Amino acid sequence: MSVIVQVSELSFVTDDGIKVLEDVHLRVNRGDLVFLVGPAAAGKSVLLGLLATQIEPQEGQILVHGRNIARLSRRKAFDLRRQIGLLPQGFIPLAKTVMENVTFKLRCLGDFREQAEEKALAALDQVGLTSKLAQMATELDPTDRVRLGIALSICDEPLLLLLDDPLVGLGLEDQEEIYTLLERLNRRGFTIVATTRDSSPRTGSPVRIVQLVDGRVEEKS
Repeated sequence: MSVIVQVSELSFVTDDGIKVLEDVHLRVNRGDLVFLVGPAAAGKSVLLGLLATQIEPQEGQILVHGRNIARLSRRKAFDLRRQIGLLPQGFIPLAKTVMENVTFKLRCLGDFREQAEEKALAALDQVGLTSKLAQMATELDPTDRVRLGIALSICDEPLLLLLDDPLVGLGLEDQEEIYTLLERLNRRGFTIVATTRDSSPRTGSPVRIVQLVDGRVEEKS
């Protein structure tokens, strides 16, 4: 099984001098579904930002698909970033239709209109939003807004999918819907790392639970 992410001896200190990550070791294999569990301000978003190459590493090593992200040129970092789908915490869609939100991203990435529309339809179908293509994205309910954010994250068929607290603010039934969606996407071949504040997220094969406590990660067996 190929390794998508290999993190070794990773530490990170904020500008305020707070150490949010300390000697983190983490491995994500192709096809994994990993829930990174921890309370608010535990460093989950920082770790995802580092994996997404949006934050520069300070100490330690991060390999994504065998490439050390600290040593990549600007061009190679951009190319790698295109292979990583990221749903940020508190995602806010554009004031466009559901379909236009996804095609706009793909056009910005360089796809032609027909190609962008084909990819957008495929992504929106995978998250269950094909019945709402013409609806304004800003009018979606919270669960469908998460679905749209995930569609934006997968529309370019990324190597790695990173989701920052997609369950926050959702009721239990809505959380269950998103859990089911992530499991379905994982079965379709997506490698997923999702952060959550839920102390008891979905368990069982192929789900991995990794806890972030006091800046360190600990995998639950």
